[in-house]
Amino acid sequence: MSPTPRDRGSRRPGRRLPAVVATLALGLGLAACSEAPEPAADQRPEVHREAAVVRSATSALPTTVTIGEVTGRLDAERRRNLKRSVGRVVDGWLDAAYVGGDFPRVGGFRQAFPGFSSGAKAEARRDLRLMTNVALAGRISDVDVRRRELVLDVLAVRGRPEAVTARVLLVFETRGRVERRERVQGRLYLTWRNGGWQVFGYDVSRGRS
Repeated sequence: MSPTPRDRGSRRPGRRLPAVVATLALGLGLAACSEAPEPAADQRPEVHREAAVVRSATSALPTTVTIGEVTGRLDAERRRNLKRSVGRVVDGWLDAAYVGGDFPRVGGFRQAFPGFSSGAKAEARRDLRLMTNVALAGRISDVDVRRRELVLDVLAVRGRPEAVTARVLLVFETRGRVERRERVQGRLYLTWRNGGWQVFGYDVSRGRS
């Protein structure tokens, strides 16, 4: 589910991309040093297909959250907790930025990034037309969500999730002066920080579906 730029180009983390690579490399190094060798079958990335449904505070359509590739070991309870906690973070952004609240709406999108780190939040605020509905919000009266999916690729160290790449897909239709179907997809990069999961980078594309 790689992001494919359509009407608008994608925006990558820029200077934060090396931080993503460094975090994953460090975590993989820790995993290699801290865990005993496993059988070859267990070393392959694991796909956990059990899906969780996370209820959005504003959308009638819930988010389906699935565990994708797992590097390291992660037990069933931690998988369930991870799907709930990361799902809430991503839903906070999707609701505040695209499909939540009353329309038409003017302004108010600079606060659309709960759960983002300060650096990622500053970058996203420079990308408001991509990362929010600011360009449409004043010309639409309603939003109908058609697809809302999330797949989590996880780096686990000593049985605990250390870093997550969240693959996001959101499809919604607008009503009002502008009526069309929009598709938002891409990746959010998250790490555990200050007692919760935070988005510290992103690679997102958006266009008409």
